[in-house]
Amino acid sequence: MTGEGQGVGWRLQVLEGPRLVGPGVRLEGMEHRTAALLAYLALEGETPRARLAGLLYPDAPTARARNNLVHLLRRLRRAAGAALVEGDQALRLVGGLEIDAQAALRGEGPWPEGRAELLSSLELSDLPDLEEWVLAWRERLLEARRAAALRAVAAAQARGDHAAAVTALQALLNADLLSEDIWRHLMRAHYLAGDRPAALQAYARCCEVLQREVGGTPEPETQALARRIDRGEVLPDAAARPTPLPLAVLRPPALVGRETSWAQLEAAWRRHQTIYITGEAGVGKTRLAQDFVGSKGRALYLPGHVGAEHTPFAAATHNARARLAAAPHVTLPGWVRRELGRLLPELGQGDPPQPIASEADRLNYYLAHLEVVRLTSPGFAAVINDDVQHYDPATVELGAFFLTQGDMPGGPDEGPRHLILYRQGHLPPSTQARVDGLVDRGVAARIELAPLDPGGVADLLAALPEMPPGAADLPHKLHSLTGGNPQFMLEALRHMFQTGKFEVDDALRARASGVTSLIAGRLAGLSPTALQAARGAAVLEDGFSLERLAEVLGTGLLALAIAWEELEAAQVVSGERLSHDRVREALLGGMSPGVRTLLHRAGARVLAQHSVHPSQVARHWREAGELHQAAEWLFRAGQAAQATLREAEAADFYAQAAQTYAAVSDLDGARRSEDARQAALTRLEVHPALERGG
Repeated sequence: MTGEGQGVGWRLQVLEGPRLVGPGVRLEGMEHRTAALLAYLALEGETPRARLAGLLYPDAPTARARNNLVHLLRRLRRAAGAALVEGDQALRLVGGLEIDAQAALRGEGPWPEGRAELLSSLELSDLPDLEEWVLAWRERLLEARRAAALRAVAAAQARGDHAAAVTALQALLNADLLSEDIWRHLMRAHYLAGDRPAALQAYARCCEVLQREVGGTPEPETQALARRIDRGEVLPDAAARPTPLPLAVLRPPALVGRETSWAQLEAAWRRHQTIYITGEAGVGKTRLAQDFVGSKGRALYLPGHVGAEHTPFAAATHNARARLAAAPHVTLPGWVRRELGRLLPELGQGDPPQPIASEADRLNYYLAHLEVVRLTSPGFAAVINDDVQHYDPATVELGAFFLTQGDMPGGPDEGPRHLILYRQGHLPPSTQARVDGLVDRGVAARIELAPLDPGGVADLLAALPEMPPGAADLPHKLHSLTGGNPQFMLEALRHMFQTGKFEVDDALRARASGVTSLIAGRLAGLSPTALQAARGAAVLEDGFSLERLAEVLGTGLLALAIAWEELEAAQVVSGERLSHDRVREALLGGMSPGVRTLLHRAGARVLAQHSVHPSQVARHWREAGELHQAAEWLFRAGQAAQATLREAEAADFYAQAAQTYAAVSDLDGARRSEDARQAALTRLEVHPALERGG
């Protein structure tokens, strides 16, 4: 029996208080562990007792901590006169309980006045893990409050009610005085309301706050806005979107500076060689490959995914799905569907297939993948395997198996050809050795893509019709700033178009410590909702899809789709993936550890409910600091690897599980994992071929 509806009439306030109000009951000044327990369940949902006991009583032995938790729950029930927490092995709040933080996150009703921080009146220094959790949630709630306020501002300005916009922004500043973005919104709102003195006074207060709190001065953008207001210039409406970047800056109309590389591609194409393209991040490998294959016909694009490197057959799973989506007319034979059902549950028929237990089983499994390749290849001029540094060893070995098959598509007399792209210096040693061997034997050609020289930079600028005239020395200065890296250069140009300053000045040099810092500046212009969506995608890595991201963020698919349109327009994402590894690096670098922890925890819980490899769930639990959960999923990852006869990976997962169990003093779990590791190693000794996957 659950407590569904038993909380009707009760209200839990964790943003103001904490306070618990019910029929004839008003509990204030709660003991800090009780208040923390209620807040944790309110925001995290159902949680294992062991987890809660460890958080609330970190210095007590396990048995005593669990006993203390029992007494805490009894005291809460006596004080409230009702059972508001229920559950056995896992605890949850009863249904019907109204919670202010949840309502605020859903955008229902106004936010409390002032800072209204989560559990702001509590001292939690004796509960360090809970204190860190509270700090992370405070930041997340502040972002939600900011998003709600800016939506209200946009709505007010759309109807011309600038006074209401000023009121909303002033309330938001009470919670986040150091946000220059909000100060700029307030300056604009005062000015658009016709009150120039108030706008300049807001700027003066901004300067005062920054000097007092951090000893700094406003950003150049804030200073420039103040100058425009002081001169009485016309400003765009505060709710307006940023000026869209010219299409030519988002994707230059011509490929420049690659004549030599193109000639090398043509020569390798005529020789029917496998083509490897390598170079540093952002040097233009993908653009070159796509433009070249486009000159030959249709391309099948199979990118690697960040985070998939340690999950057996992760890239093979992505590739199979992409192939079947690109060839919807293909009907797979029953035996192929059965074998691929190990990785693609949507193809499963009836009972799941038995684990791979012999070399014959493995061969049949590999042949099923090969059959998918054969059936989906017709009609494509070439296959582009991008970012193969993110391919897992099992997929790499599967690809090597394909190459041993004489009638493999892409042979001398039939297409498609194969272009394989990787970031220089990032391949695993075994994969790099395999590539080197193929190149040395003349089976493959390798094209090493270098940054653009000054002439190439000048050609790129000349190809952009939106570039203003003049600035004859801009190509030289831009090359000096970026080293000729095309992605770095385009980020600098995007910055110029957004600021209207087409020069490499001290401000740009200070901002452009690298391409990642310029991307971070561009990300700052996103709406809070879009930025949060991008952050979630960066954390989820290989476990990402729009549906799963919506679950992790606790938002609806429609709201996420609107945010995704903004991200696509800003070239932060492409389809259902981040547009570049450097974008992901900028997103992670701009995220506080607390928010990252929250997203990893939510990611682990969501992915655990889906058919993903256990190693993906383990990674998120580990990043969230939940080591016992991580150990359990690492053990399951070992079992999953064994099910496809990947004994080397299984042994590694079991070793990680043993180490993680030991770190949380679970000696039984550590012994169980070590025994499984030894068994996997024994099987490798008996069948050495298993170490290489066949």
